[in-house]
Amino acid sequence: MTKRLHNARSCRPVIVPAPVINSDLASIVDAAVIDLPSKARAARRTVVDEGSAHIVVLLQGHAAVRIARDKSTAETMCRRQGLVDGIPRDMGLALPWSLGPVIEINGVCAVATEFVAGSPCPVGEGSPGELRRLLDVVSSVDAVPLRGLLADPLSFCGGAAWYRIQVDEVLPRLDPQTRVLAREAVEALASLGAEHRVFSHGDLGGHNVLWDQGRVSGILDWNLSSESDRATDLASLGVWHGWEKLSEIASADQVHRALVRRNTFRLQQVGFLVVSRRPDSEISAAADKASTWLRENLA
Repeated sequence: MTKRLHNARSCRPVIVPAPVINSDLASIVDAAVIDLPSKARAARRTVVDEGSAHIVVLLQGHAAVRIARDKSTAETMCRRQGLVDGIPRDMGLALPWSLGPVIEINGVCAVATEFVAGSPCPVGEGSPGELRRLLDVVSSVDAVPLRGLLADPLSFCGGAAWYRIQVDEVLPRLDPQTRVLAREAVEALASLGAEHRVFSHGDLGGHNVLWDQGRVSGILDWNLSSESDRATDLASLGVWHGWEKLSEIASADQVHRALVRRNTFRLQQVGFLVVSRRPDSEISAAADKASTWLRENLA
């Protein structure tokens, strides 16, 4: 058996001898943290996020190990870590920077990253001043040296084809009474005028932002990072922390742009399921929820 190490920037594997280990969760974590101090290797381990694509295992206070189930995600994991590792460490917030290379054993990929302390902010809370600081820190990241590692805007729901997917695949699945509302929301986003693009996290809210004693302590999950306008992250902040706070964070024009983006969030989620080829039952359930949201918020 061999263990492949991937450089986070180049993703070119280096074949090195490796001891025979079982491909269970504990063994994969052991391999990912083999070069960490003994205290970190012996830390209490907790599975905090398990889904169809990834498992995240915390080594409490010392590290986090992200494990990808699918061999095809090796390149994605390399790119993601290359992006995070390319963000300056003096940005003022903690990030899951790499503690070692991405490894691949028997088709399972894993990487040990720094432990990011904190907890998500409760819905509707968070001071406008701290939210402004968060937005400023993220949008000030220099995107130029990271362009080869960034996703395309709206990549998760179709990227350059997002509009066609909405019109051809999403709108026909909605309640007929809400299709006009949905079409108007999609057209508004498609017609949104160009604005100076900045670095965008892409999902700046919820469990991706950790807080400690009323201040943002760190940011997780950079998979959707792209060059986009500031309203992309502003919309996510408004949905989680309260839309009324945005007027204290950004200009009226940016708040309007954020609103246009927010109005398609549920439709984008349906588009994601379509692009991901999820079961029809799952797509239909999401479409029903989108129709309900449109009726309650845009009618």
